[in-house]
Amino acid sequence: MTAGRSGDRVTNSALVARRSTFTSGLALAVVASVATALGVAACGAPLRPPMHLQVPAGEFNDDPDAITVSWIGHATLLVGIRGHWFLTDPMFSDRIAGVLKRKVAPPIAPSELPPLDAILVSHAHFDHLDMPSLRRLSDVPLVVPPGIPTFLPRDLPQHQVVALDTWQSWTRGDVRITAVPAAHGDGRYLLDRWHKHSHTGWVIEIGDRTVYFAGDTGYVAEQARELRRRFRIDVGLIPVGPAGRAGWVERWRADVHTSPDTALDLFSDTGAQWMVPIHFGTFFQPAGFERPIVEAAVARHHLEHAVRVLAIGETTTFRY
Repeated sequence: MTAGRSGDRVTNSALVARRSTFTSGLALAVVASVATALGVAACGAPLRPPMHLQVPAGEFNDDPDAITVSWIGHATLLVGIRGHWFLTDPMFSDRIAGVLKRKVAPPIAPSELPPLDAILVSHAHFDHLDMPSLRRLSDVPLVVPPGIPTFLPRDLPQHQVVALDTWQSWTRGDVRITAVPAAHGDGRYLLDRWHKHSHTGWVIEIGDRTVYFAGDTGYVAEQARELRRRFRIDVGLIPVGPAGRAGWVERWRADVHTSPDTALDLFSDTGAQWMVPIHFGTFFQPAGFERPIVEAAVARHHLEHAVRVLAIGETTTFRY
């Protein structure tokens, strides 16, 4: 299922455009006010990442069946599978929606990325769908949930927009990408929840190698178990943050955000072999605060053998 241009990138009514303009301005004003009150929109440049990300292309020379995962920060990952490259939720900007300052600079520039097979976007929220970042990337298929095309401006370089609803798949050559359930919020601007079907997770399959990118989600056991029934997942890329929030916040947001503990439950229910925690240590809290919380949860669940907690800019390789 593909949304093409034919004059316009996406068919879009004037009513939707006016609604989006109004709600975006109002919602961003609210976000800016709250961020200022909480002191999260601090000045100053982001810290340098712990390391510069080197594209791990050489890993496939030693093992053509390898899977590599490189963490660029937040939910942005460079995923390599049998020499194919995928980028998830690209976010290279210094701020979310011009407001929330990132704690750590990206460890790689978009111009340094390898040729991509596809860009995958999980949902429309500003920390996952960032237009300035997309404008810095090449013209490759942009795979999105069906509610996202209405938000996309016409000047993006990605001319092929592939919109997939839950359990729909897109295939190119030996690459198969499937939209899978996620429990998160619709819309983009907090106040526009009428935009439905604008969040998803993704499963990437190349032969018998399978990677699950959860995007942003709460823990729903039946959804995770359905993934286990349908796929043999090698690696799960699962959000664990913001970690360390007050207990009442965790309970309030549990239906849309996994905590470190519920993320590990989700991982176990999917039957995946390995997990890489994501969605922490980049914007909301520094990694020095969140990483020990994540590692403590991994230890409580006795999953040190299966969960690889990365630093921003770090790559890990999975081999059988």
